[in-house]
Order: sequence, then C-alpha cells, then structure tokens
Amino acid sequence: MSFKRALRFLALMVFICVVVVLLARSSIWELRSRAEQGFTHQRLADLQEVARGKHTLQAPLYLVTPQGEVRPLGKASPLQMGENIRAQLSSFSSGPGGFRHRDQYWVYLPLTDGGYLLSSTPYQEVIAWTTGFEVREIRNVILVMVAFGVLALVWMWADRRAVMAAQKAQMVEELERKVQERTDALQRMNRLARLGEFSAGLAHEIRNPLGSLVTAAKLLPDAMGGEQEELVGVIKRESARLDRFLADFLHFSKAPLPRIKMNPLHPILQRALEGLKKGEAFQKVRVIYRLDPQVKEAPCDPEQLEQVFWNIALNGAQAIGGEGELLVSSSRNGRWVEISIRDTGPGIPPERREQIFEPLYTEKRKGTGLGLSIASRIVEAHGGFIQVASDARSWTLFTISLPLQDEG
Repeated sequence: MSFKRALRFLALMVFICVVVVLLARSSIWELRSRAEQGFTHQRLADLQEVARGKHTLQAPLYLVTPQGEVRPLGKASPLQMGENIRAQLSSFSSGPGGFRHRDQYWVYLPLTDGGYLLSSTPYQEVIAWTTGFEVREIRNVILVMVAFGVLALVWMWADRRAVMAAQKAQMVEELERKVQERTDALQRMNRLARLGEFSAGLAHEIRNPLGSLVTAAKLLPDAMGGEQEELVGVIKRESARLDRFLADFLHFSKAPLPRIKMNPLHPILQRALEGLKKGEAFQKVRVIYRLDPQVKEAPCDPEQLEQVFWNIALNGAQAIGGEGELLVSSSRNGRWVEISIRDTGPGIPPERREQIFEPLYTEKRKGTGLGLSIASRIVEAHGGFIQVASDARSWTLFTISLPLQDEG
C-alpha cells in the first residue's frame, strides 16, 4: 500500500470514528437533558408542596430572600455560595427551573414575596436512570471503533495482497513480453534459415532442368537422326518439368485467400480424383470411396479445396508407384469434418513426417516438393489442419480436418 493511500484511508477512518463519538455524545446529552427535565418537574412539585406547608423535603433546602440572603431550612447546612452559584441566582427568571453546578443539581421555585425555594441533589442521582443507556452507547462506540479498526487492517492486508498480485502480474507480463520477443527473434532466425534452404533448393530445382536444356541445345545442331530426336525429347521433357515447377512455385508464393461459403464436400472430392484418373500416375490406381452420407456441406473455397485433394491424392499415387489402392473416406467428428486419403505405399519413416510439408522437400524424381506445402497452407487458411499417420512399411494416411459452422 502506498503511503498516500494509507494516509487517506486512515484519515477517513478517523473522521468516521469522530462522527460516531459525536453522535454517541449527542445521544448521551439528550438522555441527560430528559433526565434533568423529569427530575426538575418532580422536584418543583415537591417544592410547591413545601411552600404550602403540606410536605417536608429530605433533600437540602434553602430559602433565598428577596434581598438575596440564603437561609438553610430543616437540616440543611449553611450554603457556601461560590461566584457561579451567585451568578445563577442573579440570573433567575420569574419562572421555576433547574441547573447543574459542579456535582450538584439545583432546582428553584419562585415565591410570591419575590424570594425562592432552592433545593440541591447530587447530579449522579438525577441521571441515575440513564446510566444503563450511557453504558450501552459507550459500548456501541467501542464496538464500532473496533470494527472499523479490524476493517482497516483487513483492507490494508487486502490492498497489500492486491498490490503484490499486481506486481506479480506485471512481472509475468514482462516475462511474457520478453519470451515473446525471444520467440519472435527465433522465428525470424528460423525463417531466415529456411529462406536460405529454400533458396538453395530453388536454385537446385531450376539449375538441373536448365542445365539439361542448355546441354541439349548445344548438342542439337550437330546431332543426326535418332540422336536429334532424343535431344528434342530431352528439351521438351525438361521444359515441361521447369514449367511445372515454376507454376507450382508461383502458386506457392501466393498467400491463399479463400472465398469461403457453404459447399457440398463430396462432389469437390470426387471431381479432384476423377481429374487425376486421366493422368499417367493414376492408370493402375484403384480408388475406393467410403463416404459418410451425414457429411454434406462444409464452409470452404471449392477451387482451393479441390487443389488440396488433388495434391494429396497425387502424392499417394506417386508413393505407390502408380499401382495400388487409394482409400478415400469422410466422417463427422464433433464440429469438424474429416477427409482421409490412405495409400498402400511403403509408408513414411517417423523422422521424415515433419519434413514432408516443408517447401522443396521431396524424394520423388519427378516431384517439385511444393504440393504438400501448398495443401497445408490452404487447409490452414480454412482454419483446419492436416495429420499424417504411417506404419513406415505398408501404408500412409493423410487426414484433412476442416471446421464446420455452428449449427446451434
């Protein structure tokens, strides 16, 4: 707790305690005033009886003559009047009343001859019936002050805990910020490292077909007959390879911005596979469908999702060498729809499964190493993800998970 806050709180507590004490004191004064009024009324009735000679008073009684002389009546001892009493007597009005002087309470009654009857009683006897109320008032004041004291201690303890919690939260936030800065720095370094690897792979993928083209072009003018046809075939094949790689690279370099809307999922999947069946890699591949009829529409960009199915299915067909089976299935898993493509190829070793989605990573002679990277980026842009499972000997399973819209 800061010093200023503690000082303000303590000042507030002192103010509240002062108000409580003043209220209690005012209440006690009100009780004593009522006791004095009641006692004065009763004593005046007694003095009137004494003035008529019908009653005697046990309390000290005095007669004040019109000349101001004070005479004790009955067993009363002579009154040693001080200046305060004389001032009170000199200020008597024509009506009866009472007043307190030190530890005595005096009641006076005007007489017809201009004198007064004056009676005294110990003040504690006058206010005796208020003692219980005053004790309760004092006790309540003490309880209130103790309660506020406890409240002050609890508040200061809670405030200290809150300050400590705020400091800890600030420390945690600072640590998180530093961790985030370190993470960002590591990611930048990782991106630079991957950029270097990608650049090296890109140069390698372009240099190989380009080198074959240059060599074939140099030998072509001097070639004759069948050798010339072979060189022309090399030029066509390598040109097609280079064109395919550049097309894949351009597609990879563009950030996928899907135009997502509800579309039937199974027709997109079947359209991609039917298009692949016309290619050379699918001539001896048997496709088996196990599609869940409960899977109908899904939020997606149909053209981009067809590219995903095309790339993964083509990867499976190339893995089995163009001869084998592809099992294509779909299912609903909570708020996700899952499309699985399983091939009967040799499988993927565990140490390679995290690398297959990296750009330019491939072990196929005719592959560009961009197909799975493009598929992964498109699925992530749809809010989904791709999982890979394999026994590393006889099969590989790619599972594409896409989020469904909330139907509730």
